Amino acid sequence: MNYAKLVLVSALLLAGCDQPAQQQNNRSDQTADTSAEQESTPDSSAFAAHLGLSAYTEMSMAAQSAQELDSRLASFLYHPNPMSLGEVRQAWRNAYSAYLQTLIYAKLPISDPPDWHKKGIDYQHTLSLLDSWPIEGGYIDHVPGYPFSGIVNDLTLELNEDSLLAQHGFSDPSYASLGYHAFEFMLWGADGQRSPRDFFPQENTAPVVVASEGSSGREAETGDVVHPEDASGSADEEPLDIDVQNHNRRRQYVQLLSEQLQKHLHRLQRRWEPSNGYYASLLQRSEPEQVLKATFTATQKLLSDELLGKRLSGTSSEFSQTTWADTSAIVAGIRNLYFPLSETEAGTGLPALLGVRHEDLSLEWQKQLQLIDDSVANWQQQGVADAEARQQCRQRIIELMSVMQRTASTLKIPMTNSN
Repeated sequence: MNYAKLVLVSALLLAGCDQPAQQQNNRSDQTADTSAEQESTPDSSAFAAHLGLSAYTEMSMAAQSAQELDSRLASFLYHPNPMSLGEVRQAWRNAYSAYLQTLIYAKLPISDPPDWHKKGIDYQHTLSLLDSWPIEGGYIDHVPGYPFSGIVNDLTLELNEDSLLAQHGFSDPSYASLGYHAFEFMLWGADGQRSPRDFFPQENTAPVVVASEGSSGREAETGDVVHPEDASGSADEEPLDIDVQNHNRRRQYVQLLSEQLQKHLHRLQRRWEPSNGYYASLLQRSEPEQVLKATFTATQKLLSDELLGKRLSGTSSEFSQTTWADTSAIVAGIRNLYFPLSETEAGTGLPALLGVRHEDLSLEWQKQLQLIDDSVANWQQQGVADAEARQQCRQRIIELMSVMQRTASTLKIPMTNSN
């Protein structure tokens, strides 16, 4: 009996000696699992903070570019000539490209207050005031064969902010009276041959300003009364070659366009202001992991819906024939977000999220972005109508989306496959 008790006590002592070692092993396994989990799910707080600052920076640059466009416009209107027209056209291209670099932030799932929707100042409605396309140029000003068409030549319509807002998309989305492409049409015209003479500060030279089709003629302040049928001829006759009229209204209209462009951009800029902007505050209150997921989803939508679905299937900047530059600018906005050039932001981009272990993915991103740039350059060289160049660009974007899916999988970001 004593021998049995001795064996039992010995067994209990052995079990007691083994237990701390087993617990220590379990704790080691748990620590390893935790370390592996932390390694597979990187800290995205720096990226989330970078996103908000990047949105404000890009929006500020877009607003500044619009101000520079307005300055060039003032110089052009002061002395309309081919050189000043070329300068304001380039300023338009720069301003529109700067705006397009902000589009990735417009794809974020942002909820505006209901009151903003009622007033028509929410994010999506503001975008429609900035970037409606395609548009009907004849809704704005004269086009070949219709010298008195459009808002500029409708003398019954007072030109001011309220009237242009009311006319924007009045009966169809293509009837745009505001935004970058209305501005583009005013600088290039329907055929890209807009003359600086259209903006000379002068009164009408024709004895009557003939209304657009379906309207009555209007007597000018000076000269004899000429009826519409006398000025434009019958339906079977060639219309008379009438000089462009309403120069002063044209000048007034394009100045209003510039003012509204700046106003709507400043509205978005204020909302992204880091200290108290509404959109910036929403971002700061969100979990970094949710911000990262939303950013990847926004990028996917931008590539799939905006580029593949719209820009590469249509002609967004048709009057200037620079749709290729639109694609380039949108891709530049993606690059600026994921691969910031500033040394102070070096630890906030995609390479910092992926780390050294997945450096190959970062390099693949940069390779694909460069290939898209090369395709766009080829598109520019071949011309706007070159289908093969567009298709090459489409393929490169699809390949980038594939790289993004692999990156999301590596970072444990749930995404739907939209390829």
